Amino acid sequence: MMRWQARLEAGWADRYIPWIAAGVLSILYFTLAAARVRGLDAGGDLAAATQGMWLIGHGHSPDLTITDTHLLAQHLPIGMYPVAFLTRVLPAIPTLLALQALGLALGVVPLWAIARRIAGLRVGAAVAITVAYGASPTLNNLNLSDFHPGAVAVAPLIGAIYLALRGRWRSFALVSASAVIWSAELALVVAGIGVLILLQGERRVGIRTIVAGLAWTVIAVLVLEPRYGSTGFIAPGAFKAYGSNAFSIAGGMLVHPHKVVGDLLDEENIRLIVALLAPLLFLPVLAPRYLVPALPLQALYLVADVPVRGNGTNDFGLPLTVFAFVAAIFALARMGRRSIERVVVDRRVLIALAVCAIGFFCTEALNSPYQRPWKWGREDASDRARHDVADAIAPPVPVRGSATMLPLLAERRRVYPLGTTPDAAAAVRDGVDRVVVTAQDVSWSAEEWRAFASGMALQQFVLTYEAEGVKVYTRLSSV
Repeated sequence: MMRWQARLEAGWADRYIPWIAAGVLSILYFTLAAARVRGLDAGGDLAAATQGMWLIGHGHSPDLTITDTHLLAQHLPIGMYPVAFLTRVLPAIPTLLALQALGLALGVVPLWAIARRIAGLRVGAAVAITVAYGASPTLNNLNLSDFHPGAVAVAPLIGAIYLALRGRWRSFALVSASAVIWSAELALVVAGIGVLILLQGERRVGIRTIVAGLAWTVIAVLVLEPRYGSTGFIAPGAFKAYGSNAFSIAGGMLVHPHKVVGDLLDEENIRLIVALLAPLLFLPVLAPRYLVPALPLQALYLVADVPVRGNGTNDFGLPLTVFAFVAAIFALARMGRRSIERVVVDRRVLIALAVCAIGFFCTEALNSPYQRPWKWGREDASDRARHDVADAIAPPVPVRGSATMLPLLAERRRVYPLGTTPDAAAAVRDGVDRVVVTAQDVSWSAEEWRAFASGMALQQFVLTYEAEGVKVYTRLSSV
């Protein structure tokens, strides 16, 4: 055992183990996300990103008809442009899923480096943190919830904090820039890293980082994003309870601090915080300094009128999740005993950490064993019918489809989401020539189906396809 321990503490472990772990996680994340898409469980977020890639790749402005917004109008994800040109030769949906899986999985590499090179932990502790990271319900669920550009920035954010702690400032600036190109809001996290740098004693660099992060946030939110349409910080109307624009919102928060505190301490927010910290045995609270970078953006997420979820089906818990792992590393270092070269942490703590992380994965993750993910991706007759319909509708044809059809129909200039109510007049708006409805997406009664069919007939649409719960209505003039 001592020989094996000595071998693991040698340099080869640091060179290979984190990259092997990242490769395994990448494959698992991508495989599960792709299987979920094959099972037609994807929704509007993936469809909107796919349409944006198709539009840019074909030389069009990425005005997304699925969301009725420009691709850059929300979060300013300028990193999507080079990806769009890549999808000219690669299929869009697998490319987006692979990119997201890599962004999440590669976070293991800088996290391992922080544990080993900065905190001085032994391999066992670094492995426990790696297991907790790979089993995180938040990261697993985010990977399975369509596509989120902010998820791609996870590895660059952890890499930025590692480089900042090492004092490698040029690399830190480049990696930080590679994070904020996926979501302008993450510039607030970079500004938070500047606060941490300031606390570490690097006054000049810390102030420059804070100024740069805040400046990019202001420019993106107040100057760049409004050029592309109706927008708002975090989400349109997210702070309407405080004001109608950036200045009135800031004034409203200053004048009514009690309301801000009340919104922060909302029961749903407390549930979110508990859900994010509990899989790590609440270790991050023992090293609160390393949670500082996440606090500005996370606090705004909690105050904003947006649907936060503790199980990670959106990216509103991402800042705290990312830096909770960094803080947990330094918490273990403080709890451990310094030996000649490394910090020795009680193995019982490490076992408890790994068991706790795996337990939360089994109960909270969408791909836990109880969800039988090995059965995902198997197509039934309904899935094949939906694929057949999507393949039969040529890209130039404007179409409106229900939720699960949108990713299949997204690669075209004009595709619109179908509402959940049987409103024929709304279904035929925007000059669409096809309307695709699937019984899996709507819960209409037999009477509502008949009323919708009658309304479509009045709008000069005829039923041209019906199989396995999939119906296609076609405009008479385009038949």
